[in-house]
This record gives sequence, structure tokens and C-alpha cells, in this order.
Amino acid sequence: GKCLVMAAGFLLQFASAPAVVAPRRHPAVVGRASTIGGTPAVTDRTAVGTLSLPSLGIGTIAWNGKTEEDKARIAGVAAAAQARGLDFFDTAERYGASPLSLIPAALAGLGLPVDKSYLGGDCESNLAEWGRGATVATKFTPTPWRRQASDVVDAARGSCERLGVDSIDLYQLHMPDIIQPFRAFGVVDRKDEIYWDGLAEAYKSGLVRNVGVSNYGGALLERAQEHLARQGVPLVSNQIAFNLLCRREGSLATLEKGNELGVRTLAYYPLAMGLLTGKLAARNLRQAVLEKRVSPQRAADLCRYLEGGSGGTAGDIPRNGVLPLLEAVSDVAAARSKTPAQVALNWVMCKGAIPVGGASSVSQVEDNLGALGWRLEPSEVGQLDAAADDLPFDFKGAGFQTTDSKFVGYGFERWVLN
Repeated sequence: GKCLVMAAGFLLQFASAPAVVAPRRHPAVVGRASTIGGTPAVTDRTAVGTLSLPSLGIGTIAWNGKTEEDKARIAGVAAAAQARGLDFFDTAERYGASPLSLIPAALAGLGLPVDKSYLGGDCESNLAEWGRGATVATKFTPTPWRRQASDVVDAARGSCERLGVDSIDLYQLHMPDIIQPFRAFGVVDRKDEIYWDGLAEAYKSGLVRNVGVSNYGGALLERAQEHLARQGVPLVSNQIAFNLLCRREGSLATLEKGNELGVRTLAYYPLAMGLLTGKLAARNLRQAVLEKRVSPQRAADLCRYLEGGSGGTAGDIPRNGVLPLLEAVSDVAAARSKTPAQVALNWVMCKGAIPVGGASSVSQVEDNLGALGWRLEPSEVGQLDAAADDLPFDFKGAGFQTTDSKFVGYGFERWVLN
């Protein structure tokens, strides 16, 4: 009975990731001819495998409108982004799935005779319409019942069908195989190498054009690259949480290892859930909780980062929290005639990563676009590095959305970058 409760609970995480190739360096910016004019996203582009991407991507975890009004708004955001050359969208097969709908699939993973036909994919289906013509990256989620390389291939085929494409531009493993519901009983069954074999099969079959991973530290990243290279498959990307507030505990070292290996880093949470925009205010967050627009747990953590405090996902944050760093970002922004968000995104690019941030409005698309077409001077990067180093804490996420783990009902299952 306890096992069944644990198995049903762990799927709560999905509410809301030849010879060995010689190391190589990335080209900083790759130009691309286009009929779209007047936007820096046309020329400020980065090579990722066979792809030429804008040096700024858009994450779509929130692109799952429940009302016709929401759907129209998101469709407008997607259209505005593509019209401006921001035509790289990142999604995942699990985005859009509700926890309750996935519990039967968890039980099926234990061999019980229940239906596991619905495993999410709503955001992928939406992108078949909203993202038509864009470059789309999606992700396979390791789960206990996916035990063979063919499971990766089958999942890629399902993503192709939902996206309405013949092949996926970039197919990523969402995280290491950390979901181990029987770990407490001494049973751990890691299948990372099986999933790498699945990526290779999907690549060789033509279902995917490029392969990547997510939430891999440097050591596991190098192992994956070597494993795939022996099969003639290049590993082109690794998606991790990375921003001015999230550099310790292996993030920066992982990015640097990726640069050494020639594996491009895609940075999620590039604005630390809005903390680096300078627009978040604790009083507004508390009001949003009263209006049920933000969860109490998420708001409480974000308020700790802003004001200081202890507890939750944030941990121990000194008085005034991120304020000293925000002042440094604002100083650079004022000197550059840019917004703090644009400076924070550009800092990520200067480190060699592609920031992948959300966009829920056309105004956010416009603001993000202003991060392209220029780069901070080394002295400015150093100024921001120093301000970030002075903070005695790192951004760890907020509420049940964290930078190093998935909430799986019975607790958090974590990965370690360092």
C-alpha cells in the first residue's frame, strides 16, 4: 500500500527537463539572411548543432491557455516573437499535464493494469499551431516505466505527431534519471545510458535533427557526449538553471565545461523568476496571493529574496536580499540606456549561453528583444560578477519550482551539477 501511494505521488512533479569528438569553441554570433528586417534577432544568432538560433530563446511552460482569451493572448505573443525573429521556442512533452491525469501512468509503470495513454503534451499540441515555422526544442522525461531505448524513440515520434512535424529540431533529455520511487528501500535503477542509446536511435532514424540533455553537471555531460560520440551522434546542448543569481553549486562550472566540450548551454530561469527585472515588489506579490494569481509558497520565497528572511525553497537570505545586485544591474542598465532585464539577459549571453526565458505578453517580447544586437564590455561583466559574488546566497527557485530538483509527491528528487 505504501508503494502504491508513493508511486501515485511521484507524478506530482509534472504539474507545472566513432571516436570521441574533440573539444571545440563556439562561434559567438552567426549571421543569417532573412526577409525580416529591423530586428537584432535576425543577425544576433548562435550555432547549436545544425541550427542557427536567435541568441535568445522563449520558454513555453506557461503557454497552455485554459480559456479562449488566454489562447488568443498566447497566440499573439508567439506571432509577435516570430515576426521579430525570435523564432526559437523550448517546450517539453510534460508541459501542460495535470498531476491527477498522470497518476494512472505512474501506476502502470509498476505493472498495474491501468491506462497510461495520457502523458501530457498539451503545450506541444499548442505549438503545432502557435509555433508553426519556428525552431522548436522539446524534451523526453525519464520515468520508471520507460526502460528501453525504444521508449525514447516512441516518445520522440509522439512529440512529432503533437508538434505536427516530421522531425524535431532539438530533442533533449529533461533531466538525469533521478526519479527513483524505491530508493528508500535500497532499490535504485538508473537508465541514463539506455536513454542516451534512445537519443542515438531517434537521431539516426531521422526523427530528431539534434540531441541535447538538461540538468546535467559537467561529469555526466562529458560521459553522455563520449557515449553518443561512439555512435557518431553529436551532443549539442545542455539546459541548466543559470543567471546572475545562480552561478554557484556547479552552474558556472558546468557552463564552462560545456564551452570546453563544444556543448552549448541553454539557460532557463535567466531572470530568476523576475527577480532580475527590477519590477518585482513584495507588496505586489502579497496582493497577487490574495487575488489567487500566485501561489503562497512561490510568493513567500520571492519575498524572501527581495527583503530577506528564512525558510522555504529560498533558505536563509540576509536583509535586503538581492537589492545590492539589482543596484549594480540598474547602474549598468542606466549607462547603456537598457532595462535591467536586458542587461541580465545579455550577461548570460556574454558567458556563452543562450537564455531561454518566458514571455506572457508582447511587451515582454519587445523588452527581451532589446537584449540582442550588442554585448556588455568585459569591465561591465566583471562589475556584475563582483556584485553577484558579494551575495552570500544563490537563487534556488521558489515554491515547488526549484533549480536543482523535481517535486515528486513523496519529496524532492535532486540532481547535482558539481
